[in-house]
Parts: sequence; C-alpha cells; structure tokens
Amino acid sequence: MEKLVSGKIALVTGGGAGMGAADCWKFAQEGAAGILVADLNLEDAQNVCNKIMAAYPACKCVAVKTDVSKEADVDHCFEVLEQEFGTLDILVNNAGVTNKIPFDEMTLKHWEFTYGINITGPFLFCQRALRIMKAKGYGRIINMASVAGHVGGLTSGVDYATTKGAMLTLTRSVAKQGAAYGVTCNSIAPGNIKTAMEKVFGSDWDPMAIPMHRLGEADDIADVVLFLASDMSRYMTGCCLNVNGGLFMQ
Repeated sequence: MEKLVSGKIALVTGGGAGMGAADCWKFAQEGAAGILVADLNLEDAQNVCNKIMAAYPACKCVAVKTDVSKEADVDHCFEVLEQEFGTLDILVNNAGVTNKIPFDEMTLKHWEFTYGINITGPFLFCQRALRIMKAKGYGRIINMASVAGHVGGLTSGVDYATTKGAMLTLTRSVAKQGAAYGVTCNSIAPGNIKTAMEKVFGSDWDPMAIPMHRLGEADDIADVVLFLASDMSRYMTGCCLNVNGGLFMQ
C-alpha cells in the first residue's frame, strides 16, 4: 500500500521541536523523500534530521537555521531547498511564539516581535512556496492557527491571538490564489497542546476544563497535518480544522 506522502518534499518551519518535529517524523513515516527542517535553533533541527535519517534512510533531511521574520533568512531557506531538493510539495508554517503579557502592559516591541514570527513569516513562506507550487500544478500548504484566533486570547497575549486570527484570513486568501493551480491551503487551530510553548502558561489550564479531559499531544496535531498534506484532503481548501479536545466547537 502506497504511503500517504510517498516521494514528496516537505518544508516545516519550527521543525526542531514540539509539533513541528512531530510533523517531520510523520512525513518520514509516510514516505516523504525529503524534509527541510527550518528552525532558529539549528542544533535542535539537526538533531531531528539525524534521528529521522537513522530511522528512515530513504528520507533525506536538511536542517537550516532560519529566523522566519527575516526575509533574507527565508530566501536562504528556499535557496537551500532548491539546491538540495529542487522542488517543494508540502509547506507547514508551524513556527510561532506566544506570551501572556497583559494588554495594558504590552509594548510595540512585543507586538512587532510576535507579528514578525507569527504572521510575517508565514506570509513570506506562503508567497515563495506558492510560486513553486503553481508552476508545478501541485502543492499543500498547512498553516498553524489557534483556538485563540477564533475566540480571542484566553490566557495568551492579544498580540498572539490577533496573529492567529490573521493566519485564518491568510489561509483563505492563499487558498483562493492557489486553487486553480492544484494548490490547497488549509489551517489547523490547536487548543492546549503539551509542548514547550504551552509551558508559558504553567498551571493556567486545568485539563478537566477540556471536554476530553486532557491536553493534546503533538501527534494529535501531526496526524491532522498529515491528512491535509495528503491527497485525502484533495477537495478541501481555505478550511480550518479545530483540534482541541472539544474546547472550541464550530
């Protein structure tokens, strides 16, 4: 039986840890031929690459140190992609930051930092990926939104929540740009997932307040990323899948 992303080339931002790393592993398990792991922490990204290639020798992994908010870094990332793989089939915009700074204490510097990583980065990656994908007539773009993008910040800062609302609109807009060219663009809105980012909130969340009575795992998200990256989702574009244990229902 052919695997779900057999022979595909993927690029995952923030792929050195957490949900991004889980996405990389899922792609390798399901037959990806290559993965470019873009992360600000090069050591983490290289570690993910080394472990995946040891387990799945047929999957070539390349780590690239990338600050997604810097256009030069994004361009370098795509230069490496071209040199190492020559094409792109799947983009996952996973890199992101959060905080719980009170609204009336937030500075413009805080705001701009969060926007640079959470929405300027995805814009730059979507734009460059779409150019490649339109030319080949195929592509899958998956953007990581958040339940906060639907309902506003629950415990997160207003800067984080508004970037995730913007991510939902970016997704729909890119979906319209790519639809006629065989390129889909969808988003996922996680709830509370057990990653380093979630530790920012400490004990702010009681798992019993979630209908499923547990925090999510990185693999809970990666499985949905895999679905959107595969041809099982071929007639879906501009959608947001809510993966949150029932915390937010739509």
